[in-house]
Order: sequence, then C-alpha cells, then structure tokens
Amino acid sequence: MASTNQSPFYQRAEQEFHEATSDCERIACLEIMMKEVPKHKSSENMRKNLTNRYKKLKNNVEKQKKSGKGGQAGIKKADMQCVVTGFPNVGKSTIFNLLSEKNKSEVSPHQFTTFKPNLGTFKFEDAQIQIIDDAPFPNQDKSLINSTDTLLIIIDSLNQIKESDKYLWKSKAKKIYIYNKIEELNPTELRKLKATLKSKYKNLKTWFINKNSNKIEINLLKKEIFETFPIIRVYTKEPRKQASKDPMILKEKSTFKDAAEKILKGMSSKIKRARVWGPSSKFGGQVIGLEHKLKDKDIIEFQTK
Repeated sequence: MASTNQSPFYQRAEQEFHEATSDCERIACLEIMMKEVPKHKSSENMRKNLTNRYKKLKNNVEKQKKSGKGGQAGIKKADMQCVVTGFPNVGKSTIFNLLSEKNKSEVSPHQFTTFKPNLGTFKFEDAQIQIIDDAPFPNQDKSLINSTDTLLIIIDSLNQIKESDKYLWKSKAKKIYIYNKIEELNPTELRKLKATLKSKYKNLKTWFINKNSNKIEINLLKKEIFETFPIIRVYTKEPRKQASKDPMILKEKSTFKDAAEKILKGMSSKIKRARVWGPSSKFGGQVIGLEHKLKDKDIIEFQTK
C-alpha cells in the first residue's frame, strides 16, 4: 500500500495498520485509509486494493466469531476507554448493551456468562468512546482494570460498594457506580436507598438505571462518562474547506505541536503556517505557533513546507 502524496491522516492510519495486533484494529485503520484515499482515476487500483483487504479481514473476523475463536486478546486502548465491571449477575452485560453501539454481550440469569472482555463503542456528541464488558469479580482482567480511564461499577446492593474495593484498589481510574435493577424496588424502597447513598456515600458518582431506561437517561449517563476524561476535541480543516466532522482527541492543555505530532510523527517540523478558530483563539483564523495551547472544540488549519 504505497502512501505517496497521501494525507497525514492516511499515512498515520497506514502506520498503525502495520503495527496493529488484531484484525479489528486493522479494519479500523483501513476504514480511515479508504476514506482518505483520493477519489480520482489514478488511485483506482489503490482503492481496489484497500477494499479487497477490508473485505478479507471482515470475513476473517466473522469466521472467528462463528467458530468461537474471536477472542479480544491484545485490545488496543482508545483515546477514551471505560470498563464495565462488577460481581456476577448484577446486570453488567445489560448496561453494556444499553451503552454499546456495536458488539452486544450475552445476557443470562446464570453466573459468569461473560468470561472474557467484550469490546464495543458508543458516541457522545461527536466523540467515540471505547467500552469493554469485563469478566465479573473475581475473574476480572486486572491489567484492564488498572489501566483504563473510567470504571463503570455495576451494583445491585449497597454492600457491593465496599466489597468491590477489594478488586479495584490498585486502579486509579475515575469511578461511576451504577445501581441496576431498580425496577425490582417499590417507591418506598427506592426512596430509602437514595437517602442512604446520599448520607453514607455522598462523594460517589452514582446512577440509577435498569433495562427499561429511556434514551434520555442513557444519554445523560454517556455525558457523565464523557466528562470523566481529561481530554479536548480538536477539528482539522484544509484551506477553503469545511472542518472535519470527527474530532481528534487530545489531552487537556495540549499544544498545536501535540496535535501535529498526533496526526503524524515528525509533522510539527514540517509546519509552515498554522491558524486556529474557536475557544483558544483571540479571533477567527488567528495565526499561531507550535506552543499555542488548544482548547475543546478548536479548529486548526496548517500548511506544510
């Protein structure tokens, strides 16, 4: 796959394609490359090559799923990642399925239905968030629990808040406790539960949800999850064109140099001129340097030497 005269986004996706450790990661890279490849006659062979690779990998993944061999070993951490965890039979997979827009976890009344991590994604506004349904305690993936950004701890009784600490104490992730199965409580029981949580656990982020929760409630939970990530969204644009619809995710206080390097390693040394629109600019189209600090929802445009 020659990358001559391709955009920085294509080049970065191609580089990540070669470094990918799973077919799912390679498919994600190919989707970006197929989107970025020029739509003219001289690139027809390249588009055909990318499409053929994409179809072959998709078929491989489908075959692995049907054979039961499609494990999630080597999950590559996204810019924003949350992990669903908790004890057996608390409804982890139900919450995962309510949030996830891709893979669905099997839901069963039996314990330990989820025996390996299941990967999915969901969007809040225009930002894509990786979500993983982990195996229940005590079979949780410890490396996943300790490295993720945010933990969604599903509970169906108050004593599980303290009990879950035994399995999560090493994790530095932000924690959101989701009290599931509230449809099983009558109004008086629910009122007492909320009062107890407010008095005993007032500093915990706690949500009440169930399998019948509506879209408004789910979207509010997605917003809460999104706000746990210390990130900003930055959009790129080419001269005289509209800004990209999909944001680049950067850490808070990132500079324009950080953005350029994320697009492609070494890119910052090739920048001839850069401009910014949005919260960090004094006026629209302000010319900026490499050390200019970006803010959430900024739009950047640059020319290379």
